[in-house]
Amino acid sequence: MIEQIVNLRRKGLSFRKIAIELNSTVGKVQYQWKKYVKEQEVTGQVEEKKSNKELQMKNPYVTESFWTSIDLLAKKNGMEAWLTSEETALVFWRIPEGKWQLISTYYDIDPNSCSLAIKINDITSIIYNGSNAHNHRLLPVENKQESVVLKDLVPNRSFCFEIGVLDVYQSFLPILQSNSLHTPRTSQDHTGIMEKELLKWENGDVSIPNWIEHVSTYSYYELEEQEDVKKK
Repeated sequence: MIEQIVNLRRKGLSFRKIAIELNSTVGKVQYQWKKYVKEQEVTGQVEEKKSNKELQMKNPYVTESFWTSIDLLAKKNGMEAWLTSEETALVFWRIPEGKWQLISTYYDIDPNSCSLAIKINDITSIIYNGSNAHNHRLLPVENKQESVVLKDLVPNRSFCFEIGVLDVYQSFLPILQSNSLHTPRTSQDHTGIMEKELLKWENGDVSIPNWIEHVSTYSYYELEEQEDVKKK
C-alpha cells in the first residue's frame, strides 16, 4: 500500500484523493505516509553515521565528537543562528539525509545538483507562519555549504532564517528553519518604539507580548496534512 501512496504523492495527489483512489480512509493513508517518512529519516541517520565513521577512519584528526558537537549545536531543528555582532549573524545547519530522501522522492529533486539558498526573514513583532514576513531576501549558497555569515542586518529588528531549495522557476522550497534572533539598538532613535505594545500587554489587551518575535513550529508537511483533513 505504501508504494501506491508514494507514487500517488509524487503525482501531487492529496491524502483525501489518495484515500478515494485506494478505497481507504484519510487517517489510514496519513498513518502509512508518516510511518514511511519516519523510516526514511531513520535510514538517513544510519547512513549519515556510517559516512561519518568512514571519514573518521580516513582522517584520524576528525573525531566522532566533532560530528556530535555540530549536531548538538544545530539542535533538534537542524539549523541555528547566533548573533556575533550588532549587525552580523552566524547561521549554520545540517540537513538530515532523511529529509533529502523525502524531498528527492516527493519533489523529484536531486540533492547533489540542486540549488540552495538562505532565506532571511524580518519577523519583528509578528507570529511568523512561513509567508508573512515584513520582508525577506534570498542568498544563494553552495550545495554542500553548511554555514554562512550574514552581515549588515538592520538594527533593532527580529530575524529568522531558512535553508531551502531553489527550483528552475526560482521558487523557494524551505527545508529547515532557524531560531529567531533580535539585533540590538544602535541609536537613540530606536528607544521607546515598543512602548505602546508594552502598555497593551500590561493592560491585558493582548495575550502574547508583541515585542517578542514568534515563529510557528508547523512544518510544510503538517500544514498540508491539516488542509487535507479540512477538505475531508
